[in-house]
Amino acid sequence: MNAWEKKILDAFISHYFVSAPESGENRSVLRIRSSVFFPDFDSAPTGEKESYIEAAKSLEQKVLVNLRWEKWNKDERLKTLSCDNFERLFEEAGRPYPKTEAEKIKAVVGAKVKTLKATSEKMAGTAPEKIITFLEFVSLHFGLREIGQGINQQAMEEFVRLLEFLLEPSRLEKITTRALSILLYRDSKHLESLLALFSPLLSRAQKTIPVPNLSFLERSYPEILISGKIIIKFKNTKEPLINAGGHILGLPLETIEEIASIQLVSSKKEKTVLTIENKETFYALGTPPKNSPCKNLSQYDCFLYTGGYSNRASAVLIKTLAFSDFSFFHAGDLDPDGILILQHIQDIAERPVTPVRMDAATFDQYRPWARALTKPMLRQIEKIREETKNIPGLAGLLRRIEETSLGVEQEIVDYR
Repeated sequence: MNAWEKKILDAFISHYFVSAPESGENRSVLRIRSSVFFPDFDSAPTGEKESYIEAAKSLEQKVLVNLRWEKWNKDERLKTLSCDNFERLFEEAGRPYPKTEAEKIKAVVGAKVKTLKATSEKMAGTAPEKIITFLEFVSLHFGLREIGQGINQQAMEEFVRLLEFLLEPSRLEKITTRALSILLYRDSKHLESLLALFSPLLSRAQKTIPVPNLSFLERSYPEILISGKIIIKFKNTKEPLINAGGHILGLPLETIEEIASIQLVSSKKEKTVLTIENKETFYALGTPPKNSPCKNLSQYDCFLYTGGYSNRASAVLIKTLAFSDFSFFHAGDLDPDGILILQHIQDIAERPVTPVRMDAATFDQYRPWARALTKPMLRQIEKIREETKNIPGLAGLLRRIEETSLGVEQEIVDYR
C-alpha cells in the first residue's frame, strides 16, 4: 500500500467515525469530495497529482472505492470518492471492523453485569449500584463512536478491572493514583490515560444515568481561599470551625465536601459574599484590616477567591454558600471572560450575582491602562447570555469593550 492509498483509506475511516450514529450501522455509503480531500490539487506538482489519481484507481480496482470524475476531465480530475463496503475498507487498512468489535465488547460487558448482579447483595453502599448501572448502559449502548475514540476490548477489560477494584472502597485508602496504576496495570501512568479515554463515554452515560464518581483519581488537588468572620459547620462532627478573626483560610476539596453550612460569627441576618476572580485582588480585599475598616468593603461578610472559572472546590463552596442563604457579589476583570466568570458563578449558585465595579464608569476611569483584546477574546462575547447582559452595569461595560476592543484587568482597580 503506497502513501496515497493509505491517506485515502485513513480519510474514509475518519469520516466513518465522525459520521457514526450513536448506535447501529444505518449508512449505506460514505462519500468524500476530492476538492475537500485534496484542496491543493491544481497547484500540486504533476507527479503528486499522478500518484493521487493512480492510488484512487488502484483502490477502485480492489473494489474498495467508487470514483466519479468531473464531466469534462475524465481520468484527469476526480469529483468524488465513495465507499459502500465498510468491512472491506477496514480489512484493507488492517484494522478490526468496528461494528463487530462493538458487539464483542457489549457481550463481554453484559456477561460482567450478570456476574456483578449475582454478587451485589453482599456489597454495601451506592458504589456497586452505580457501577452495575453504568456497565449495563455500556452493554446496551456502546457503539461505533466509542470505537472511533480508541476504546477496544483490551481498554474495556482494563476499565472494568478498575471499576471492580472500586467495589471495595477500603482498598483505595492511603494510595496515590500512580501507585494504584502500577498495582492494576504495572504502569505508573496508564490509569490517567485510561480515565481520559473513557471520559467521553462517562459523559454520554451521565446524561441518562448516575455514573461512578472517578474525579478523586484525577491528579489535581483543588483548593479555595476564603476569609471573613464566619462559622463553618461540618456534617459529621459537633465541633464547628470558628474564624472569629476573619483570617484567610485555605481549604481543600475534601474538607469543603464535609461542610454542612456557613454562618456568621455575628447575629447579622443578611449574609453577603464577594467572589473575586484574581488572587492579588483577593489578598488585598480579603485580608483582615489592620486599621479602620474600609466602608465600601465592610458591607461584605466574607471573600471567596475563585481563580477565574470555578474549580471543583470553589463550585462546591459556592453551592454551600447559596444553601446558607448568602447574597452574591462579584468583582472580576472588565473583559468578556470576566463577565462569563460572573455568569458561571450565577449558574452554580442558582441565584443573582451583583457585579462590583464592572461597569462603564470604571472602564472609562482605567481605560488609559487597559490592554488590547485579541479577536478570540472578543468572540467570547457570543457566549454571554441576554439575561447576563441585562444585569445592571454590564450592558454599558460590554458596549465600551466592543467599541474599543480593550479590557481592564481587575488588579489595577481600586475597590476602596
